[in-house]
Amino acid sequence: MIEQIEFILLETFDREEGKYVEFKTIESTKPVHKIVDYAEEYIIGFLNAAVEGNLYLGINDLGKIVGITIDRSQRDEIQKRITDKLTNIDPVIPPSCYDVYIHFVNDAEDKQSDSLCIVQIHVSQIEEDYLYKASNGTYWLYETKGGSNYLKKASSCIKLNPEQIAQEIKYRNQKHLRKKLQDINEKLAKEPDNQSILWEKVNIAKFMGDIQTMDETYKKLIHLNPKSSKTRVAYASAYENIGDFEVALSILNDALQVDEHNSDVLKKQGSIFLMSDRADEALRAYQDALKSNPDDYTILTKIGITFRELGKYKDSIYFFNCALAKYPSYRAAKYEKKKTYLKMFQMDI
Repeated sequence: MIEQIEFILLETFDREEGKYVEFKTIESTKPVHKIVDYAEEYIIGFLNAAVEGNLYLGINDLGKIVGITIDRSQRDEIQKRITDKLTNIDPVIPPSCYDVYIHFVNDAEDKQSDSLCIVQIHVSQIEEDYLYKASNGTYWLYETKGGSNYLKKASSCIKLNPEQIAQEIKYRNQKHLRKKLQDINEKLAKEPDNQSILWEKVNIAKFMGDIQTMDETYKKLIHLNPKSSKTRVAYASAYENIGDFEVALSILNDALQVDEHNSDVLKKQGSIFLMSDRADEALRAYQDALKSNPDDYTILTKIGITFRELGKYKDSIYFFNCALAKYPSYRAAKYEKKKTYLKMFQMDI
């Protein structure tokens, strides 16, 4: 439904520019092109700001109504070209998100012009969560076909540079995650031992980089299920991912106190030792893991890699062959074996 607003030439419009309202004049001899460009810019800007907004074309910065001279064919063209241009936006903007209204301007005697108009672009508010990609845990922003991102801020619609885009997305991610963490804490207040909710909390804390919350939540999960190697390996992996290998190894040592032969724990221990340039200790961990699971071709491959790091190429090849005997199509073993042969060849040269 068209918004009923009366526009009288040279009078001051009763609304002011701000976060939700913008005025623009069109002085071009080809107004349609300029109107369509402004429409694209501000529709994207309002949507990315997740606010309801209005752009009035034909009103100057002082709020004075000056109008735009456009005939009937141009008015039809404006509607069509805005729709066509917005189909190139990534991702596609739902047509229900915006409306284009043409208002005729009256003179001081209240006589309506048949060509002097105000073009109003109304943009509906979308929920900020609509801009959140759950699949990879991040936000996106609408952008033009040419790759430009606009954002309505205060009384301006700014074109974001790459650094500003990154900052805006980071801010929105953190805001979204804080809200989600708050919701999770409210659930835990009612069900403090619900492990499914606790796993959600620990994953949110990792996304946020909140090490303290992550640590406290993992400890709670371990307290609830002390024999779970999955939880302890995930706990160690979280510290491994932030580069704190000593804490990760300490967590794994505690896990081995519960189950000294657990192959998953030993494999993770070997991996961290290897990344820490402690190949001898990595080899012992992998060999202990193999005793618990002698048919695990991934462990055999890891032992092959470790022997290569120790410069023992024949032993390395032997274990890659053992892995391939267990699983002939295992690509990682094939790749590491080839890599070892190349290193042996370079050493011979």
